[in-house]
Amino acid sequence: MASSSGSKPERGSGPSRSGSGKMTRAQTMLVDHPNEDASAVDSELVPSSLNPIVPILRVANEIEKDNPRVAYLCRFHAFEKAHKMDPTSVGRGVRQFKTYLLHRLEKEEEETEFRACQK
Repeated sequence: MASSSGSKPERGSGPSRSGSGKMTRAQTMLVDHPNEDASAVDSELVPSSLNPIVPILRVANEIEKDNPRVAYLCRFHAFEKAHKMDPTSVGRGVRQFKTYLLHRLEKEEEETEFRACQK
């Protein structure tokens, strides 16, 4: 005899599989610090597996106002080091952090090159 405990539910019972239940993607990392500029944020978001790059990012934050190009190069070095530490971005939060840092580097590269051309 077959047991009813292992049987499949009848049609019409259980959760609906119609197209009404849309999947949405939640934002993974929210960076909104109204009292701080963006340069102070990046060293606070570093995943624990990439902890060795924190001092590099802190130096970049400290020299940002005096020499933005050197700050950019520090962040670039931090990104390279992070990529060598976790090239496949499997650590928790690593992919999000590296993406954030890469976008920031792309933005800063344009700004610092433009400033260097003006001098």
